[in-house]
Amino acid sequence: SCIYQFLNLGMSLREIAQALRRSPSTISREIKRNSSKIKGNEESYTKYFPIKANDKYLDRRKDCHRKSKFSKDVIDYLTIKISEHWSPEQISNRSTNVIKQVPSTSTIYRLIHAKKLPKTSMEKLRRKGKFKRPAEKRGKFNDKGRTIKKRPKEIYTRQELGHWEADTVESGRLDHKRKSGYCFVTLAERKSRYYIAILVENRKSENVTPAIINVLKNLPKELVKTITFDRGKRNFQNLRK
Repeated sequence: SCIYQFLNLGMSLREIAQALRRSPSTISREIKRNSSKIKGNEESYTKYFPIKANDKYLDRRKDCHRKSKFSKDVIDYLTIKISEHWSPEQISNRSTNVIKQVPSTSTIYRLIHAKKLPKTSMEKLRRKGKFKRPAEKRGKFNDKGRTIKKRPKEIYTRQELGHWEADTVESGRLDHKRKSGYCFVTLAERKSRYYIAILVENRKSENVTPAIINVLKNLPKELVKTITFDRGKRNFQNLRK
């Protein structure tokens, strides 16, 4: 708008450049590139309008970005496959004669995020049979149990056999209906580093407790002195015992 006002005041390009602290060549290019052609009764002429000049600048900026390295055939192929509910993993890992080279899985995701694929978004992707693991509802801890800080010192020094630590490890791969929740109960003897893993149907205490008892009951008493459990709610029954 300053250039427009200065031109209406009859200032020269050099005077405008000096007022705006720009070089005369910069002012000259701005006026030449962004002036609008006006058709008069006898002849046409050009005039600089700030709003139209800004519109022309924005139009040119649209073509200034780096061109995609993927051809239209690749973009069309990816768009069609996603519309057919193919996952990016399936598209990337499936060979085809339609295009020369299929982009990698991560590249396909980037194209979707960058909105380079027409009418395609993350919401349109299929879930590929996966489910979101629901947040675990935490129960109350057994406050009557002894804390780990109150364990005998000989347990910390690992100088005595018979002190165990127990926990459960649940697999990240459950069936899509979540009917199966198989997990491992782990037992580690602190001094010897002897490790036991027991497969149980789920990590509920009614399954975990009998599994631990069944494994340790055959060991000599001097090898089973203490068992330290994680204080999660699944071990609530364990802590009481």
